[in-house]
Amino acid sequence: MHQNGAANARLSPLMLAALESTPLGLVVLDKKGLAQHINKCAASLLGLKRPRRKSNFSKLLAGCASLDSASQKMLAAALTHAADADPKEMLISVESCNAPKMVAVDIRPAADLGWVVSLEDVTQTRQTQDWLLEHVSSDPVTGLWNRQHFMLMLQDSMIAGGLPDHGGPAVLLVNLHRFKVVNDMLGTEAGDALLRMVGERITGALREEDMLARSAGNEFAIALTRTEGRAAIMAKASVLLEKLSAPYTIDGQDITLGAKIGIAHAPEDGRSAEALLAHAGLAVQALDASSPIRLRFFDTELIERARRRRGLEADLRLALERGEFALHYQPQVDVNHACVTGMEALIRWHSLSRGMVGPCEFIPLAEEIGLIGDIGDWVLREACQEAASWPDEITVAVNASPLQFETGNFARSVAEALAETRLPASRLEIEITESLLLRDTGTVMGTLAALQAQGVRLVLDDFGTGYASLSQLSRFRFDKIKIDRSFVSPPNAAAENKAIVRSIAALAHSLGIPSTAEGVETQTQLDQIKADGCTCVQGYYLSRPVPAAAVNDVLARLHHPERAAA
Repeated sequence: MHQNGAANARLSPLMLAALESTPLGLVVLDKKGLAQHINKCAASLLGLKRPRRKSNFSKLLAGCASLDSASQKMLAAALTHAADADPKEMLISVESCNAPKMVAVDIRPAADLGWVVSLEDVTQTRQTQDWLLEHVSSDPVTGLWNRQHFMLMLQDSMIAGGLPDHGGPAVLLVNLHRFKVVNDMLGTEAGDALLRMVGERITGALREEDMLARSAGNEFAIALTRTEGRAAIMAKASVLLEKLSAPYTIDGQDITLGAKIGIAHAPEDGRSAEALLAHAGLAVQALDASSPIRLRFFDTELIERARRRRGLEADLRLALERGEFALHYQPQVDVNHACVTGMEALIRWHSLSRGMVGPCEFIPLAEEIGLIGDIGDWVLREACQEAASWPDEITVAVNASPLQFETGNFARSVAEALAETRLPASRLEIEITESLLLRDTGTVMGTLAALQAQGVRLVLDDFGTGYASLSQLSRFRFDKIKIDRSFVSPPNAAAENKAIVRSIAALAHSLGIPSTAEGVETQTQLDQIKADGCTCVQGYYLSRPVPAAAVNDVLARLHHPERAAA
């Protein structure tokens, strides 16, 4: 009791004794949400250390390691809306040293003085057991089975029915393409509604004996318990793809999703539920999102591919420490003034064990395994350091991953790199793609504003390939637009592509900002780009990316772009 003395100044000794002796956990809060008293039982149930003085109870919960994020959010929301005077009741999960506990929480107003929060361990009650049974087997968003229950039921089915020499169950893993973009663009409520619609469409295409679960964020697992050979399975998967590709209507807006399906068929592709689902996962991973092929059966070559990927991941984790990365630079040339205006920094990985590894292979992997932040910080500092020795009028462009923005620390990293290298902010360009803006979070927009406030130039890269390109320009003021190479590089570019280039160049001109065309590979393309009104060009015709030591030679050679191919 002594340790809570400062916090209990307004509670009588008798009241304190009563609070401590009750078998219920009790927390007394004042009108400001400050804990006047947390009894021993409440502290024990929640895994809290009782504070020596008044503390904000919501902040105490936020730092409580025994509460999962979902329980913390539920409690925080209830406390935030406690002022409406209605009692709040809920069940939360609390981790303990032995096993998770289910705790019933009741929040009630105490006249107009504050609130009393009572907590009771109800882990063993029938109501809690029913709740646990329901929630341990189902996905809370769609109501479908979750991955664990799907695996259990599929394995039980395979054991009970035996595994024939052929024609056993097939697992189909459905991966939704573009779901994250839609979720970021429309919000999580719309995303949840979309997932439920997907679940309903799949259910409508299955038989009663088939099984369906939401196995991950944008993935659904299907078990076809009776099959009639691979051709029939492929036909069923094709029907599913057709159904899933039809538009969805959410809040009056039509949404179209892509999907791809990996398939594993017992017994040749696995004799257990775990093996079938894992092999279906390898099959779906092997499908390139940009490829028209959207169905694939598992084959043993995929195991070797997965093994190579694990090896690549292990080497990538050591690449920074071993100094295996380097930057090459590709010039950007002003076609009207016959001069180089800047260099784009492009990362290269020369693995000691693998040789050269292409960025298209390791950058997505770095994003997936959480290394892109460290690699991106290295690129930023290295590029600024090398650019500081170039002529004052030459800028350096650095590509930034959306994941770097989501941390909320990117603007600070840029400021630190500029301060360390003494490179003026006006000589640094940060290139982003439209997918970053589709996330539409306060963190992203705040980071962009902070970068612009530092004087850093912001460039919208690969313009014309994403969603609602024009709308992005109305939402944020960019310093440059880069036209994607897909509109420039094809040797027999369609007239539509040429019209797109002219339109983008005209749009940039009307906004008073320069436009850079990427992928210029011939004199004809260079002439056409200049005629279309683009102010800058970049591509192999002028120069391939070169090491830092060769930058000055490139600058000297490209002072007159007409001699670039010499």
